[in-house]
Amino acid sequence: MEINNELLSKMLSGDSSSKVTILNWHVKNNIVALGNNHTSELSRLIVEYQRKGRIFKKSFILKVPSTHPMYSLAVRFNMYEKEYPIYTEILEEMYKIDGEHLGPKLYYADDKYSLIMKDLAASGYKMVDRLKQLDYDQCYLVLKNLAKFHGLSVKLERSSKISPAVKKILWLDNPETEEDCAEFMRNACEQMAENLDRKLGLYDKLMQMGKEGIYDRVRQEMHPNRFRFNVLNHGDCWLGNSLFKFDKYGNVKKVKMIDFQCSAWLTPAYDILFFTLSSMRYDVFERHFNFLMETYIETLNKTLRFLQCGSYSLEELYRDMDSLRLTVTVILGCQLPQTLSSHENPIDYKDFIHNGKVDYPNFNKVYKNEIYLRVLHRWMSYYVMKGFFD
Repeated sequence: MEINNELLSKMLSGDSSSKVTILNWHVKNNIVALGNNHTSELSRLIVEYQRKGRIFKKSFILKVPSTHPMYSLAVRFNMYEKEYPIYTEILEEMYKIDGEHLGPKLYYADDKYSLIMKDLAASGYKMVDRLKQLDYDQCYLVLKNLAKFHGLSVKLERSSKISPAVKKILWLDNPETEEDCAEFMRNACEQMAENLDRKLGLYDKLMQMGKEGIYDRVRQEMHPNRFRFNVLNHGDCWLGNSLFKFDKYGNVKKVKMIDFQCSAWLTPAYDILFFTLSSMRYDVFERHFNFLMETYIETLNKTLRFLQCGSYSLEELYRDMDSLRLTVTVILGCQLPQTLSSHENPIDYKDFIHNGKVDYPNFNKVYKNEIYLRVLHRWMSYYVMKGFFD
């Protein structure tokens, strides 16, 4: 994206007829720490301008496709193509219905997948430490926000305002990447088997999952036709894609969603599982999960009733979550190692992607991370108890 005075003046004028004069602007790069972002380059664009004799300064987030080898892989997965319609069509339509922005406002986008968005940090929003995961209050807000997003999406789908391209599951509905995904899942099963405590008794089962074509089985398991009720999933609902606002006492007050590259039309159970396994502290899960699910369902159905779009029960949600057994394994094996990579050695795909392919001997070091293995053991123990691997 070429930033210049003409572009910025047009962007800041918006629908207003008053002239904007750009006085100065600069870009601050590398604003997100390694391990929190993988497929795009995020920068802060700070603009000083004059309107009606008054001088203003405003900051924006500039999001452009990654310049390192991850770019070629992301393009093959169509990761950059989804965000533009999400921001320009879906989130704007949701705002018209609900009166609240669930994510940052989009100011400008070009045909090369670059975006200029509102800088939520200027309003007090920030990322939290991914290794600490989320406490009860943070989870409560994320799930209420997610429920509203899901509910509004049902209305938009019934109004034919969600395109088929946005509905696709990018890592399951793309023949060009089928082999890559199958290899990634197979490798994840093998690495979990090798690194988990053998006392769990999962070594042979995990190895067998990898050999039996887990990719094809997960694709069948996640097919939306299996479920009575589907919504537009965020698709990558982990704490790194939520920005939180705190009051002066450190209490969390609000949350916004970001990064809509992985949206998909699917049971809401997928977003719930993805968020829970990747981001919720295990003690919060143990003590409060049922209440959090009741809160999610209450918020979802309140939105659906208002929009006259049916309902979805807590029993259905639990049943749909329990039907995604292989998907649980994939989330724990493919997403969690990235979420919990250490601050000292954060995962950086520049080190692992060569010629559009993953360098597995190097990448597999992430599976030996003690933090990841500790959290993985807790979740696997829970799902063994539930009989997921029987």
